[in-house]
Amino acid sequence: MKGNTVVMRTTTHRRSALRTATVSVLAGTALLAPAAAALASAPAPERPAAVQSVAAKSVKIDIGAGVTLTVKGGKPYYNGKALKPGQTVDDGIYLHLSADGKRLYSKTQGGGTPYAIWDVKTGKSLGTQKASPTAKAKAALTAKPSATSVKAWQELRVSGKATGIKAGAKVGLQQKQRGTWKALPASTTVNKSGAYTLRVKLGLKGKNELRMKSGATLSPVFTVTVR
Repeated sequence: MKGNTVVMRTTTHRRSALRTATVSVLAGTALLAPAAAALASAPAPERPAAVQSVAAKSVKIDIGAGVTLTVKGGKPYYNGKALKPGQTVDDGIYLHLSADGKRLYSKTQGGGTPYAIWDVKTGKSLGTQKASPTAKAKAALTAKPSATSVKAWQELRVSGKATGIKAGAKVGLQQKQRGTWKALPASTTVNKSGAYTLRVKLGLKGKNELRMKSGATLSPVFTVTVR
């Protein structure tokens, strides 16, 4: 019968498809097995060896009189304590660390013995000096005009250095008029490096005696001739 024939063909087709699927699954398993075996036999990746930090070598500064300072991490140690920038110790042994922490000053004897200077980073000697490293520098001003002869109201510059005067301090120009020093309306300030520059215009014809002033500190007198 046609109906039975159709059923039989359908059944045969389903069995054939089932066999094909079973074979495919088995074949896939067979293909996966070698790959799994290969993964299992592959050596585990090696872990990088731990990096060991090497401690920087300490620097020794032999200041004499049987006293040696050790520098660790850029800081000199005295009696087990690190000296701070700008710190001074005077307990029979004089020590002073500069404000930037780069230089160490030492003195082991009294009288006229000079102060030894040491490079903190290397421990090497930088020589000696007679003046105390903590002594305040005497205030002083220098002044130099860019020209000594100009036309009336021609601009010139006066520049100089300020010693022992704080950065930001006012520096003004003075002119001698009939034997008396008069402040002119021209001023500037000292920069961080201790220098200054001032632009000036003079209208008084003839030889002008001038000087710079900051507080009570005066520069040497200089002259500018106005034509």
